[in-house]
Amino acid sequence: MVMRKVLAAASLLALAACAGPAAPPDSFYRIEVAAPAQRLPRPVLPGVLEINRLASDGVAAERALAFSRTEGGALAHYKYDFWSEPPGLLLQDRLAHYLAAAGIADKVVTPELRVLADWVLRGKVRRFEQIADRAEAVVDLELAVVRARDGRLVLLETYTARVPVSSARVEDAALAMEKGVADIFGRFLADLGRQTP
Repeated sequence: MVMRKVLAAASLLALAACAGPAAPPDSFYRIEVAAPAQRLPRPVLPGVLEINRLASDGVAAERALAFSRTEGGALAHYKYDFWSEPPGLLLQDRLAHYLAAAGIADKVVTPELRVLADWVLRGKVRRFEQIADRAEAVVDLELAVVRARDGRLVLLETYTARVPVSSARVEDAALAMEKGVADIFGRFLADLGRQTP
């Protein structure tokens, strides 16, 4: 009986020794873009603007933060670092808040409200990643606004932002990507403000 207990204890100790360290906790990051410094004096797009979820493919569609060791190299993703939502949905929400705060339209909505829109914003997340050897983050978005009633294109542009990352920490890469998104939103708003739909 004593021998059985000793063997059981030895087995438990051997199994415990084989166990590796605990995995680090998951971290989740948001994109928080400040409202524009000034609200437009009048809406550029009179009526309702619907912001669709931005399309994304492959690694850019995943919640895990993406990185490449070199420019043009293979993409991978961090195992324990995630966006709070998939990038297409996260950017849709942030862009809707940003454009509403700017006063770009009388109302800014998302498709979930099922409102008849006068204007529709569509887009695609082309790149949303960290480039490790360059210590930079790259955000590349294609954004388009069309008139809902006839599909007339008001604006179609591709915006790229390359922002330095201050360290090798994932938190700093996420902050750099947030700055890139803010830069793109500002340029998109300026371009849209110059349109006459």
